[in-house]
Order: sequence, then structure tokens, then C-alpha cells
Amino acid sequence: MHPTFLTIRNIHSEIRMKATSHAWACIMYIPTPEYIMNHDFSGVLEVHLWHRCMDMVLQNLKVTAQVGEFMTDPMGCWCYAFTPLATHISDLPEQLMIACVSKNVSPITLAAPAQFDDGIVHPPQDGQSTINELITLGKIVDPWKVQEFLEWAKQQSLSGVHLLYWCDWWFSDPAIFLVPKLLHTCHKFFFNHILKWCKEVVGANELDARFHSQHKCVGMHHFTDGISHVNQMTGREHCNIQQRLVPTIVGVTTPGFVCALHALVDFIYKSQAPTFTDSSIGSMVASLNEFHAHKHFILEAEARTGASSPMGHFQIPKLELFNSFACSICKSGAVIQHSADASEWLLIMHCKTPFTWTSHQRSTFTQQVVTLVNHEDTMQ
Repeated sequence: MHPTFLTIRNIHSEIRMKATSHAWACIMYIPTPEYIMNHDFSGVLEVHLWHRCMDMVLQNLKVTAQVGEFMTDPMGCWCYAFTPLATHISDLPEQLMIACVSKNVSPITLAAPAQFDDGIVHPPQDGQSTINELITLGKIVDPWKVQEFLEWAKQQSLSGVHLLYWCDWWFSDPAIFLVPKLLHTCHKFFFNHILKWCKEVVGANELDARFHSQHKCVGMHHFTDGISHVNQMTGREHCNIQQRLVPTIVGVTTPGFVCALHALVDFIYKSQAPTFTDSSIGSMVASLNEFHAHKHFILEAEARTGASSPMGHFQIPKLELFNSFACSICKSGAVIQHSADASEWLLIMHCKTPFTWTSHQRSTFTQQVVTLVNHEDTMQ
């Protein structure tokens, strides 16, 4: 079962980012059934179910976003409030599912796969345009003939789901409410790509030796056994490696390679600022542009490799998302407030810990979870 958490954007970000502040509420557990059929077909049904569950639970918020509702604030005063969808924090696969686009395109912009590495800010993936395409497609093929509709949808780079939970939510646009998630967009990108490039050029043993020889520092993780063998890291370890990687590889790689990585690490660092000004956003964008100006040195070093040979491009979906950071910050605020720290802690509190309270029997698990949720609602 997949939990969904809800909070209010009016709460200050410093409070909202702390899981112990109880600023988030678990509003539902979305079931994750298993389908005995073709993988693509079952994937579409899963997305259909997800959107349907979201639509049912969030229906009242949609109505309130349209007509408003009287609510009391913390001071006990009555306010006429509206509930637009401000942000939906999710990783890249979830963003593709929400935007109802196929896996080979961007959920935020109209960039094609071949344009993922051009460093250009492409026009946004307008939500209304997606809805119009689905309506037009629905006039050609019955959307409930799922297999036929899916084949036609793929030709339009759509996922094949036509009932989107946000389509009737006023002022909702995936290009705006789908915000970057630092853990998956930046830190995972660093681990899966930047660190891998360094291992290819410097060598795993040499990189481990250089990290091992560094002086220990209070508050910093010291990688006694190196970093090449680590398959999974915490966010803190990601940050510690990012802070040390560039000076660690100096002298063993070309200056152009170091400059490209330095610019990209700078971009990731600057994107985590708690507040932004026009100049700080410009500095962040300048770092990304500097990377694109020097990225050919990475290809020349044959650092970007595929399954059997070096790759000659940077067509990485998450790299394309970096181009949207500046626009997202201007519209939705600092990226750091959408950190996954709170959500990861909430997953432990609402999934892993409650699971230990059940009998661990698959046949009765759903009913036991419902009972637990009812008890929590009663106590609140």
C-alpha cells in the first residue's frame, strides 16, 4: 500500500520540513494490486487506480479550490479560504505518472529525448494541452478499450491514462506544481552519474585511496574503506562526498573535466539555498551553463559509458530537469523546502512501524491497516 501525505503551504517551511512538527497528515493508503497480464498493460491499470484514488480522496479540496470554504485559522478567526494544488512532491517516475506522459519525455517541459542535453529551457508541458490531446484522442478511440487507447497514446507520448486527478482542480498545472525533489533529482543524479564518471576516469582504487587518506573532520563522515563499494547512501553521505569530490580528483584528471564537474556540483549546492534573490538564481543558472560549456571534456575522457562502450551524449532526463529549477523557484519557492527528509520519516512512522503491529499475514493485512488508521483518527 502506498501512503499519501498532505500538508498546508501556509505553514512556514522550517516547521513543515521537520517531521516531528506534525505538519503532515496521512490522508490515505493507495492499494498496490498485482495484475496477471502484460507488464505495460498492468502498468496502465496501476496508474488508472492511483489517479482514481487521488480523485476520490481529494474531491472536497477541488470543490473548495473553486468555490471556497469558511475555515478557522490557528487564532480561531474565520477565514474564507481556497485550496489550490500548490505542489506535489514526487520523484521522476511519479512525475511522469502524474503528468500522464510516457517515460521517454520530460514531465515538466516539451523537450524531446534528443534535447535533454542541449541546456535550453524548453516551453512548459502545459496541463491543459495534455487534457486537450486526451480529449481529441478519446474521440478517435474509446479510452476504456485500454489496449487500443494505449497504442494510440504512445504515438502522442502519453501514458494511456485519460482520467487525471488534477484535470478538474482549478489553477492546477503539472508544469507548476511538479517541483524538484532534491534527493532524487540532485543527490541521486550525483551518485548515479557524476560519481560514476569519476570512477571511470580516476579509477575506483585510486578514488578510494584518495578518500581514505583525507584527514578526519568532526561532523563529516570519513570514508575509511573508500566510496566505490557503497551501493546505497544516506543524504548526509551524499552531501559529504559532494563537498570533497572536486578537490579529490584534481591532479589526476584534465582541467576541463574538473571544471565541468565543479560547475555541476556548484549548481547542486546553490540549488539548496533556503532563500533566493535574482542574483543567486542567476548564479545558479550560470553554473549550469558552465557545465554545458565544458561537458565535452567528460565525453573526451570517455567517462560516460554504456553497457559495452562509451556514450557520446548526455541525454539524461534528470539533467533536463535542472533547466527548470530557476522557473520552479520563481513560482513555487526554494527547492530545499521540498526535501524528502520529512516524507522518508513519515514512511517509517506510517508504514514500516505500523507493519510491525500487524500479524504479517497477506490475507488480512489490508483490514488491519484500515483498523489502525481508524484508531489513529479516533485518537486525534
